[in-house]
Amino acid sequence: MQNVLSNVDLTWLRMEESTNPMMISVLLLFDEPVPFTRLKETVRRRLLSIPRMRQRVVSSWIPILGKPKWSEDPSFDLHNHLERVSLPGPGDRRALERFVGERMSRPLDRSRPLWKIHLIENVEGGSAILFRIHHAIADGIALMFLLLAMADVASEAEKNADPEENPL
Repeated sequence: MQNVLSNVDLTWLRMEESTNPMMISVLLLFDEPVPFTRLKETVRRRLLSIPRMRQRVVSSWIPILGKPKWSEDPSFDLHNHLERVSLPGPGDRRALERFVGERMSRPLDRSRPLWKIHLIENVEGGSAILFRIHHAIADGIALMFLLLAMADVASEAEKNADPEENPL
């Protein structure tokens, strides 16, 4: 399925420069380690159910023939959108800030859907998740809905259930 980018989304894409990436980044801190398999399955079940998360921007060979379109990525691979890293010891705030600053300065790969999630382990005994998404996909409000889709407020019974069954 293909659909034309809105004028606003196209503007976000065209405003981007190497010194000014047009992405939103959210850092979530967890007191306990987040299992990578649980993150991956939560993303697969919850985030990939949203079509835009599997689509990339495709431009015409000749720009005057039309606007870029959102198109299903025929070679979509979740592994291209998830990165698992462990901070070097002692895994303190300073190490986390360096890592996040470096990742935030990297542009997203325009040949793929414009988002990436980094699971950062060894963060003061817990972990962190850095979620980067291009403004063309979501603004701040839409991103909040994406994050809420990834999380549940669990009941006590759910908290004691198999963690593989519960989202983050």
